[in-house]
Amino acid sequence: MIPGAVRDAFERIARLADRHSPQTLFARALIIIVVPMLLLQALSAWWFYSQRGDNVTNRLAILLVRDLRLLIALHSDFPDDAHRDWILRRSAQDLLLFVSFRKGIVKPFKQPEYFDIAAREVQGALDADLKRPFYIDNNVGGGQMLVEIQLNDGDVMDVLVPHVRLTFGSSFAYVIAQLGLALVLFGLAIWFMHRELVPIQHLGVAADALGKGRDIPDFAFSGGTREVRNAATAFQTMRIRLRRSIQQRTEMLAGVSHDLRTPLTRMKLSLALLPESPESKELADDVLDMERMIEGYLAFARGEGDEEPGPVDLSEILEDVAAGARRNNADVEVGWQGDMNVELRELAMKRCLNNLVSNALRYGTKVRLNAQRGRTSVEITIDDNGPGIPPDKYEDVFRPFFRLDESRNVETGGVGLGLTIARDVARSHGGDVALDASPLGGLRVIVRIPV
Repeated sequence: MIPGAVRDAFERIARLADRHSPQTLFARALIIIVVPMLLLQALSAWWFYSQRGDNVTNRLAILLVRDLRLLIALHSDFPDDAHRDWILRRSAQDLLLFVSFRKGIVKPFKQPEYFDIAAREVQGALDADLKRPFYIDNNVGGGQMLVEIQLNDGDVMDVLVPHVRLTFGSSFAYVIAQLGLALVLFGLAIWFMHRELVPIQHLGVAADALGKGRDIPDFAFSGGTREVRNAATAFQTMRIRLRRSIQQRTEMLAGVSHDLRTPLTRMKLSLALLPESPESKELADDVLDMERMIEGYLAFARGEGDEEPGPVDLSEILEDVAAGARRNNADVEVGWQGDMNVELRELAMKRCLNNLVSNALRYGTKVRLNAQRGRTSVEITIDDNGPGIPPDKYEDVFRPFFRLDESRNVETGGVGLGLTIARDVARSHGGDVALDASPLGGLRVIVRIPV
């Protein structure tokens, strides 16, 4: 069992990484692949330079000091000029050391700011093996290092050591090979990851279209992983079940409503033959209420319907809804901002807005209808100057057949399905309907439709 403190620490680290990491699966998957590869490359480079590189440089520095000891010994055993010239010539040709002798004293050695690994190894080898005063300058240029060594007879031996004697030539090739291999592996990782994520992207597009109520053609993934194919199959099954459920609900509501019309028609005929009385009047009112409820059922059933979404100019729908309300001398203002070309079900959206505008005019005298396009959705607002709705009842009024008190009851002509139908239509497009206080003093209805 992992201790609670350790588990909480891992959870905090995971949440922090989640907040600061990319939000796409492709980027996160690449990070999962690339970061370990970069760490492996860094560790291997560190091992190469700190272990193999340091060891090789140390061995080369020791060999250099041994060659310097040989030159010192030759200079001491053969001090004449002829042998000295031979020593200088053979050291340059065979040892790749450019030697010269002069009179003087070596100045005290002080390590400069720039002192690379080769200079440090040479210093350590001189301290350990040569036991003579020396001075090292690794910044003379020309790819060389100057080593000054004090000799016993008052001479100083100056030696220019090329860096190739202290470094191994495979380091640059190793770095190039590492970088090339990393680029090839990264390219292959990106290509394979892109291929694996394409089916998931298609599935996301299909799910988004289904949520917006748009038609989705049948699709099947022949490639991709087994998990992705299973997800696609499950999505197809879900889509078929949803369509079947919606169709069954629509047919059931339409059938029930149609079947109820026949007995209601017989009841109306029977009431017409009866003499007028208070009882017959009450019965006739009940029949009218039932007819209104049946019309509400049919309107609710038509909310889904078989209408397919398509490109529509929403501004024309707004104008049609306002024109229909103005024919009854209603005060309706219309406005919109942005591109109003949206893919939706035209008749269903017109029915939704007609319900909302009619509801607003039922309880107010002025209605303002406005639409504004955002980055991801179109927001339609319907404001009225009526009595409004208490905020604690905002969600209750969306329940089918729910009515408030006498300010919004069946006597005004509603049966409690107007807002339910409006929300049903909006959600069938992947949007929603919300309520708020209106700047006109009444109720604001907000319809959001994704684009």
